[in-house]
Amino acid sequence: MADSVGETGSRLLDEAASLCDLLRVAHATIHRMQQELHGDSYEQVVGISQQLHELNESCARLYDEVEQYTEGLQRPPPDAEE
Repeated sequence: MADSVGETGSRLLDEAASLCDLLRVAHATIHRMQQELHGDSYEQVVGISQQLHELNESCARLYDEVEQYTEGLQRPPPDAEE
């Protein structure tokens, strides 16, 4: 059975939110590691932290785009308004 538009939109938003949450958890974990490490390991963790920060920003943009997309799914087509 096919999903309704509302179910599809809700699932997409949930998946985007889950992805953003996972990235936030990973970023928090790497920050805790930064406080414990030194030397080469510290430098590697700093690089990962920067990458995760960029991914978090990308994920926030993706969430906004998915939200706009799902809002568009909810709207009736322009022809239907006549």
